[in-house]
Amino acid sequence: MRNRALLAYVGPRDRRLGRRLAEFEALAEVAGYEVAGVVAQYGERDTRFYLGRGKLDEVAGMDFDIFVAYHELTPLQSYNLRRRLGVDVMDRVLLILKIFERRAGGIESKLQIELASLKYQLPLVKEYLRRAKMGEQIGYMGAGEYAVDAYYRHMVSRISHIKRRLDRMREDRVGLMKRRRDLGVPEVVLTGYTSVGKTTLFNRLTAEHKYVDGKPFATLDTYSRRINLWGKELVLTDTIGFIEDLPPVLIESFYSTLQEVADADLVLLLVDVSDDEGELARELQTSLDVLSTIGVYREKILPVLSKVDRVGLSELVEKASIVRRHFSLFVPVSALTGFGINTLKLLLFWKTPGYAIYEARPPIGGLMLDGKSYLPVKMGEVKRFESSSLNLYTELRRVL
Repeated sequence: MRNRALLAYVGPRDRRLGRRLAEFEALAEVAGYEVAGVVAQYGERDTRFYLGRGKLDEVAGMDFDIFVAYHELTPLQSYNLRRRLGVDVMDRVLLILKIFERRAGGIESKLQIELASLKYQLPLVKEYLRRAKMGEQIGYMGAGEYAVDAYYRHMVSRISHIKRRLDRMREDRVGLMKRRRDLGVPEVVLTGYTSVGKTTLFNRLTAEHKYVDGKPFATLDTYSRRINLWGKELVLTDTIGFIEDLPPVLIESFYSTLQEVADADLVLLLVDVSDDEGELARELQTSLDVLSTIGVYREKILPVLSKVDRVGLSELVEKASIVRRHFSLFVPVSALTGFGINTLKLLLFWKTPGYAIYEARPPIGGLMLDGKSYLPVKMGEVKRFESSSLNLYTELRRVL
């Protein structure tokens, strides 16, 4: 069965366009399409057909099975393109949703994706309903006004039902995070642009074997594991990756997942230093924009320069300067080789809340450095620890 997609972009021509279109092609391939070609038109988008009339006539003569627009299509544009081209029509929002549908595993992510899809399609179905009332037969919805109206009412009802289920799941998630905090267990989340290596680093830090394929959106479900760093326990969570021009409907539907990022005690923001400088700067800025949108302050972010095994020292220094424009502290790591992992663990030991840290001599357990122990003690256990440890150490003082 043929599944050839023609990708179309209408908008300004800038220095980042090549990267955007390459990413657009990668998304189409991950969604399961064979890319028949990419057409670009520079200027304003036509309000009726997205493409200008001349470009539309050119496209109409090409061989493909589905038309995919880079920008979100209005219901009118989608309707007109279907009639003019005689093929299925979608935009980048629906393309991403199709990837999500293919890759979603957990119940919550499936519901979030269904909600986003329904909310995305609702205006389109409204347009079909309007056309049906005018007596027009519209492709796969040519059954008439009654069928379209029944489908529309079903969508509205289903949206309400999914929202209620997701609200209950969010309440459960908030309760779980509160219990962790009550127990003094801090939460650290891994985030960043899609395909920067979050899950590979998660596997390295937790000794897990989560699925990794290097393609966009391999992780859709949040996945948490408790790890122990020299006696200090914390929860590490792997989350969905970001992408440029992330559609608002996806941000809204993945609110509970993104809320976990916003509520975390520390956010590890991964940046792929194997990308070229322009791409690295673009991905970093996109991630910072999304984090700002969901209310994450810079003070809570620790940048992690990933995949350093793929670049030389001088190149790493150049690319680190891009990160330094936003942050004074960052950690270079390679999850593949293990380079920098202990440094990252040390920073996690010191920077996550919920524990007091004591310097003790002689060294007995904990983090041992320069002949001393650094002992993590949960805040609720400080008094008991101090009263019971006086005879164990020749020196004991709280340093954090």
